[in-house]
Amino acid sequence: MAKKNANGDGGIFYSKSQKLWRGQITIGYDENGNQRRKSVSGKNPQEVRQKLKQIEYGIFSGEFVDKSNITIYHLAKQMIVDKYNLNEIKENTYLTHISTLKRLQPIYNTPLQKANETQIRAYLQGRINKSNSILKKDFQLLNATFKEAIKREIITKNPMDHIKQPRSKQKREKVRAFTLDEQNKLLFVLLNVDIKYSRQMLLSMFTGMRMGEVNALTKRDVNLIFNTISVNKTISRGEKGKAVLGDTAKTYAGNRTIIMTEDVRTILSECMEYAEGDMLFTTESGGLVTSNQVNMELSRVLKKYKIVDETVRGKVSCHSLRHTYATRMIEGGMQPKVLQKLLGHTDIRITMDTYCDAFDKFQSENIAAANEYLRQNGLTLQPSKQASDAV
Repeated sequence: MAKKNANGDGGIFYSKSQKLWRGQITIGYDENGNQRRKSVSGKNPQEVRQKLKQIEYGIFSGEFVDKSNITIYHLAKQMIVDKYNLNEIKENTYLTHISTLKRLQPIYNTPLQKANETQIRAYLQGRINKSNSILKKDFQLLNATFKEAIKREIITKNPMDHIKQPRSKQKREKVRAFTLDEQNKLLFVLLNVDIKYSRQMLLSMFTGMRMGEVNALTKRDVNLIFNTISVNKTISRGEKGKAVLGDTAKTYAGNRTIIMTEDVRTILSECMEYAEGDMLFTTESGGLVTSNQVNMELSRVLKKYKIVDETVRGKVSCHSLRHTYATRMIEGGMQPKVLQKLLGHTDIRITMDTYCDAFDKFQSENIAAANEYLRQNGLTLQPSKQASDAV
């Protein structure tokens, strides 16, 4: 059976005829654009994998391929793997970079020395129907690769020096929170109807946790004695779209401790009771649950029970549960810095920018209440009759 090697290039397999493990790796392309591959063998998969790793490093020293044939893919992949092996990036970031590299397929077989501004500009212009997030990742990886190529003296000039990051043509609709009426309707359905993933939806609604963080919870993360939840990892999609349990939260600030309310404690107590393994939430087959699976079920529920008010602008999705929690907390008077910590934002500006409408509304309501207090006590430019009589 073939085994994927550590860098995802080529494969490792057992040769019955030779009674050896063998592996292959692409080391470049000939003048016709055909792949040039190098084969190695060993007594076990680990030995073959190590030899493939040495060849991959050798590509950049000119041992296996001339510098003129080193491609965008080769250098970008090496940069990503190096950062991961040196623990500069975590698994989630590694997988994100690998996904970005795959999107560069239309141009990534281009030798770095042959890449030019016209080619890169044409590629990026052809991607403007994608989201700004995707465009940013593609642009940054390409630019970083060319800068690294200059450091390694593969090229002398960055073909992206005069190219700006393109803007998406997508009409992006902002994800919104549920209104109070919508939240009450959804809450009634989740509590009274047998809904798949209802506990995850409720937890996100009442803790503000990202759905990937909710689905990644284990029994060890829940402390019913001290009423705390430890958020320290998330579930993301791997290289082939398969759910992967990461070893850290989305950001360093995402690693946090959340104090349970009585309602959250009730939900988690039930989850702890019914969980068969260490994971609190799994699929029927025992696999990991993805945010997309929960999102699809939520969309079905919202449509079936006519929960969404179509007159309210904004997109409603699984992430709306987190937005709803934040909005209710702001309406209840929570300060931005406290909310930032609860949501796991790295910067207070993210909190303020994301929930600026809710903060503005809260501020206006508080100013109105304060002005009413002043008016009732005669502290205005038009004193009350009571104040005039006193004079």
